[in-house]
Amino acid sequence: MLLIALLPEAFMLGASYVWIETSIEHEMSFLADATARRADNILKVTQSNLKQLAEQTSARCDQSAVDFMRDKVFKVMYIRETGIINDNKLMCNNVKLFKPPVEITNIEQRRIPDKDGDITLIPPLPTLQGGKSILVNYRVSASSYVNALIDPDIFAEFHEYVRLGEVSGVFLVREDGKAVISFGSMPERDLPPITANAEHIRLYHENLFSIYKSDDFPIYAVVAASPTFIFKQWCQDALFLAALGGFMSVALIFLLKKNRRRSNLLQDELWQAIDKNELCIHYQPIIDMVNNRCVGAEALIRWQHPDRGMIMPLVFIPIAEQTGMIRYITHWLIHRVELELGDFLIRNPDIHISINLSPADLGADGNKAVSDDLLFKRIPHKQIIYEITEHSLMPDHVKSVYEIMESLRKKGAKLAVDDFGTGYSSLSYLQRFPLDYLKIDKAFVDTIQSETSSTGLIDHVINIASAMQYDLIAEGIEHNHQMTYLKGHGVRFGQGFYFAKPSPVKEFIAFIKEKNLKKIQVAISKF
Repeated sequence: MLLIALLPEAFMLGASYVWIETSIEHEMSFLADATARRADNILKVTQSNLKQLAEQTSARCDQSAVDFMRDKVFKVMYIRETGIINDNKLMCNNVKLFKPPVEITNIEQRRIPDKDGDITLIPPLPTLQGGKSILVNYRVSASSYVNALIDPDIFAEFHEYVRLGEVSGVFLVREDGKAVISFGSMPERDLPPITANAEHIRLYHENLFSIYKSDDFPIYAVVAASPTFIFKQWCQDALFLAALGGFMSVALIFLLKKNRRRSNLLQDELWQAIDKNELCIHYQPIIDMVNNRCVGAEALIRWQHPDRGMIMPLVFIPIAEQTGMIRYITHWLIHRVELELGDFLIRNPDIHISINLSPADLGADGNKAVSDDLLFKRIPHKQIIYEITEHSLMPDHVKSVYEIMESLRKKGAKLAVDDFGTGYSSLSYLQRFPLDYLKIDKAFVDTIQSETSSTGLIDHVINIASAMQYDLIAEGIEHNHQMTYLKGHGVRFGQGFYFAKPSPVKEFIAFIKEKNLKKIQVAISKF
């Protein structure tokens, strides 16, 4: 019980971790997409201004070129400097002409694209005016280019996400994996390989990454979250969720104890119910849908509790099976059916009654069972259908089950598998057993959409069962279109609220007399 009671606690903590991780993924995707779009906009403006500079100066320096660059720096707030480079020498910038030109010795700083008019980004480098700037080189020709120095603070708003502890790192990365911008504590060496078809969310070396490519430039926005970061975020919520899970565990323990007390109480009262004759039988008619005639009924046990009212079998049958009372209840059911319907069935040999057998009645619980305990004394067994569940046919005790089934069949009784399709058996496995009927579960009947259409699953069951020469009984028929569809597809027998609800013996006998008498009267009138 303690382990079960701790399930809410474990579930809340586990679910909260998944929720936190999912929330972080969404936040990372938003931030990576926003960073990529911001980079797009900045680089488009920068490229446009460098193109104008190249066209205006043809990458040649004079005072007019200096004045033009000075104007650009003044008007574009995030461009710190612009320059013109020939043969890897800085000829001039927006401040002055260099005489002699300044040799550019840094290999990274000399990187230019392969195509005229394209740009290349260089990670922040020290500038002539101090500080560091992102370098954007615009190729004019194979030996000349113009460039612009961009203030890295233009991306500072994304650094706020790192500073406020919402992600571990934010990067702008070139196709070669070199980081142009880096905010946060995660080192660049922990970044995953960057490819054009990289997934938006991926796990690499236990770190979580969100990757978005710029629409127009060979650069990627990468947002990172380390396991430590995710765990830290989870811990902030875990305390509240642990308390909530603890409350739910306490509530579950209370409910389990209450349910156990209720179960124990029902168990004691069930023994008394048998002695006090509180159990009763309701009979649900089974209809021959071809002839519109009632051919029998399924005997359904009920418990008329003096204080709780009518208790359905779903409540007390599991208790009876767990405690071993089920065999006594089956014996009571057989005796009661004979008492209530014995004379009627003897006078009407074309009417049958079906009763449900528990796996324990067939020895599937490992305890010895014999067929004699399931026999009727007065009612001919050719009018009896024993309904068994697929669970009863599982291999563990199949020999005992098979022997009892064979013995009942030799007495003339029929055998049916109840709720077929809801258990584990295949039709080929069922062929090993001496069966006569398959009862189609209500779940399949509910898939019938109209008189002419269904989801197709019920058709599959009908076709295979018919090929194996089983008769079919459809359960849970509630609408005319279901009855019409089933009848049209070869299912002859059915039961459900569409025909009649389960009722006490007197009402059942009245129903069957009225139903079948009407059929006789219709036949006479036609004649």
